Amino acid sequence: MDANDERRSEEIHGELIRFLTQSEEMRKTARGSLKQSLYAGGGAFAGSMLLGPVGGLAGGVAGSVVGYLKSDDYDGAILEVVKLEGERRERLMKDVGKVMMNAGATAQQLQSAGAFRDALTQFAQQDAVRDGVWKACMHAVNE
Repeated sequence: MDANDERRSEEIHGELIRFLTQSEEMRKTARGSLKQSLYAGGGAFAGSMLLGPVGGLAGGVAGSVVGYLKSDDYDGAILEVVKLEGERRERLMKDVGKVMMNAGATAQQLQSAGAFRDALTQFAQQDAVRDGVWKACMHAVNE
């Protein structure tokens, strides 16, 4: 990767981070993802400790309901995405590009930071795009 490609990649990554931190729709997606998994896992653990396998099932269901009803902080995951470097960051950007292309974006829309920002704003109105971008971010952070 030459210096221009690296600079362009950094600019596009910056637009992704800006979108993740400023988009109300992505905040909703992030909160939903985190709260569901944390509450469901905690409920399942507590239930299984008290009542064994049946308690784990009941606790997981109860935790999912509580997670659905409560909000949780999403900034931790986004900060991890901000810290990504090198190959992990490149993989994230390729994965986000695939999500965008599957939604109908053109390769030209993914070539500059401004075009990427505009396309991301446009296509993020689709649930599948928001979910796909969020899953790509979580995958990159958890690698």
